[in-house]
Amino acid sequence: MIVIYCLNKFNDVLIIGSGIAGLRASLEASKYSNDVKIISKLPVMRSHSVSASGGINSVSIPSDSIKSYLEDTIKGSDYLADQDAVSTLVNHANTEIEYLENIGVNFDKSDKEFSTNKLGGAQFSRALNSSTQIGLSIMQGLYDEVKNNNIPILENWHVLDLLVDDNRCYGLIALNKDTGEVQKFFSHMVIIATGPAGHIYSNTTNSTNCTGDGVAIAYRAGALLKDMEFVQFHPTSLLGSNILITERSRSAGAYLLNKKGERFMSKYAPDSLELAPRDIVSRSIISEIDDNRGLNDPDYGDYVELSFTHLSDSIIDEKLSDVRDLAFSLLNIDIKQIPLKIIPAQHYMMGGIKINVNCETSISHLYAAGECSCPSVHGANRLGGNSLIECLVFGKIAGSQIKNHSKTHDIDMNSLNFHSNISDLENILNTVDPEYIGIICSKLQSLMTSNVGIFRTKKLLKQSLDDLSDLKNQALSYDFNSKNNSTSSNHSYFELLNMIDVSETIIFSSMLREESRGSHYRLDFPFRNDKDWLNHILIQLSNSNIRSSFEPVIINNIIPDSRSY
Repeated sequence: MIVIYCLNKFNDVLIIGSGIAGLRASLEASKYSNDVKIISKLPVMRSHSVSASGGINSVSIPSDSIKSYLEDTIKGSDYLADQDAVSTLVNHANTEIEYLENIGVNFDKSDKEFSTNKLGGAQFSRALNSSTQIGLSIMQGLYDEVKNNNIPILENWHVLDLLVDDNRCYGLIALNKDTGEVQKFFSHMVIIATGPAGHIYSNTTNSTNCTGDGVAIAYRAGALLKDMEFVQFHPTSLLGSNILITERSRSAGAYLLNKKGERFMSKYAPDSLELAPRDIVSRSIISEIDDNRGLNDPDYGDYVELSFTHLSDSIIDEKLSDVRDLAFSLLNIDIKQIPLKIIPAQHYMMGGIKINVNCETSISHLYAAGECSCPSVHGANRLGGNSLIECLVFGKIAGSQIKNHSKTHDIDMNSLNFHSNISDLENILNTVDPEYIGIICSKLQSLMTSNVGIFRTKKLLKQSLDDLSDLKNQALSYDFNSKNNSTSSNHSYFELLNMIDVSETIIFSSMLREESRGSHYRLDFPFRNDKDWLNHILIQLSNSNIRSSFEPVIINNIIPDSRSY
């Protein structure tokens, strides 16, 4: 039997997650406290942050400006971003780039000036990159700095629930994946930085570890979630593998072509073409396929082509050597000769745990940063290059908040009433059948991909909610007297519960928003409706019921306008 025990010592700061947001938070918090710990489900350099390849935004060329960056981000969000949060992002971006350079992160430069790429929805070339993959470069720099500062990292610990009493967070419950040990960790401040939830979809660029853990544990603890209906699909993933083909491909001049060889984006975004925002490009690809202008692979289905054949060898060598090498290694093809087969795949969650510009959640002493959170800098659609800088800016802000907390150690833990929403924990930990988990997980992914994707309808969403309820009942009614007994299976079961919870919030919010805006496109409500829907949808779990409310978008600078590219 696995025993749950307490480590009675109070930590100053516990950070859940070791991606870019979590590492940056730990480094900032360590300026104000020598008692900061990171708890990570994975070894640090297996974080999904490592895979980022498009670039990181900052204002780096003379023609660009903070004003232009602000305008692009707000327009790209389909005017749903909170403008105070966007101001925070763009005004702190360059400082974070300087910080990365100071800790040894190398960005591509020409004649000592930053080399930049123009990504979708941007007026100017703004995305910095690295000769090594940008996410890997930033992660390695931050990780080295964490080690230099002797910040402890507890790897292979999966956080199961938060310890909350009277709307204050006191710590967390975590499972050691290696030993099966479960422990309570107490803390004066908890920061959730667990990253994406893309594994709820079968076609996703996210890794299998992206199961929405942080969003789910915050949701079960009663925290408000925000904008959960907005799920971004990246336009260009490799057919059959979901491997992302970086947006730098289109920035360098690659064309999207239908089966007639037409550069079809001229119909959907005549000014920006392939460099329209991701929501527009993804919908355009699916529209071409639905109108029988896509191509078909007998094994993997419909697709369109991403063509590099018109580009010079020098452009490919200078800007797209990683894409060329990827195509050679995976497909044994030369992109200079043969186009890539591509299809949109889930890529990013704009919604998440509701935070303000100080990274505070609706639960006292609980903070969040990175993709699991929603400061509302992306609104209904994220622009390429904005995710990494968001992780850095808001990771730093989250970590700095420890200076506002008194670190008293005289709390009487016996007087507190913690409740874990993980039911029958001891039995769950004794034995779980991985095959059973896999079947339910596959059904969930199929449901989300088919019914809660780029195009949505009330009928499909309602059916999805009913089907998801059945899957949830199957998961919760699992017979724990099965034959298998492995800690890895235990871990997978909790991930499945988290995936179900997050999926439920996405479907619920998508049903409520009766308009089309950014990444959320309702075929039964095909137009944006500012009169009724210039609001955020907030949801909260209360007494096992989902409750919704609405919050006006913060508009203090730019008035919503038509969104054309």
